[in-house]
Amino acid sequence: MDKLERREQLVDAALRVAENEGIPAMSIRRVAEAADVSLGLVHYCFHDKDDLVSAVAARTVEELERAGIDALAQVGGTLLDALRSGVRGMWAAFSSSRQRQLVTYEITTHSLRTEGMRRVAVDQYKVGQMAVEQFLTQAADATGHRWTRPVEHLAGMTLAVIDGVCLRWLVDGDQDGALGRLDGLAETLVRDAEPVDVRLPADDQARVEAS
Repeated sequence: MDKLERREQLVDAALRVAENEGIPAMSIRRVAEAADVSLGLVHYCFHDKDDLVSAVAARTVEELERAGIDALAQVGGTLLDALRSGVRGMWAAFSSSRQRQLVTYEITTHSLRTEGMRRVAVDQYKVGQMAVEQFLTQAADATGHRWTRPVEHLAGMTLAVIDGVCLRWLVDGDQDGALGRLDGLAETLVRDAEPVDVRLPADDQARVEAS
C-alpha cells in the first residue's frame, strides 16, 4: 500500500473515531489503534493531529461537493419543484449520518480555535457556497427564470438556513420539522425569481407578424 492509499485508510479510521468519540478524542495514538497500525506509520503519513484533522475536513468537503452535484441532477419541473427537490436532496446527504454531521461542526470549531487552521473552516463554507450557487443557477436556467438578487447572496442565505436547520435537527431530531423548514426556504427563494421574457422586442415582433 503506497502512502496515498495508506493516508486514505487512516482518514477512514480517523472518521470512525471522530464519529464515535468526537474530534477531541481523535489523537494520533487513537487513530493508530483504530486502524490497527503502528504509531510510527501514522506519523509517517501525518505530521500531527492538526494535519489529520485537515485531511478529515477535506474528506467531508468532498462529500459536500458530491451532495451538490447530486442535487443538480434532481432539478426539474417548476422552479418551486426544483428548489424543493434540490434542497431536500442536499438535506438527505447532510442528514444521512448524525455522527458525520457532528464531526463537520466539530472540525469547524476546532479549526477556528487552533492557530493556523482557520483556512480549514473557510474552505468548508467556500465549497458549500459554490455548490449552492451552482444549484440555484441551474434551477433558474432549467425552469426559464432569473434571480432578481445576486445569486451569491441567495446562496449564502440558503447555506445559512440549511446550516441552522441541520444544527437544530442535531439537537431535537425532528426530521419532519426540518423538512418543513426547508420547504419554507424553497417558497421564500421563489419570491426572488422572475420568468425570463423571451418575447421579441415590439418592433421585431411587428416585423415577424407582418411577414
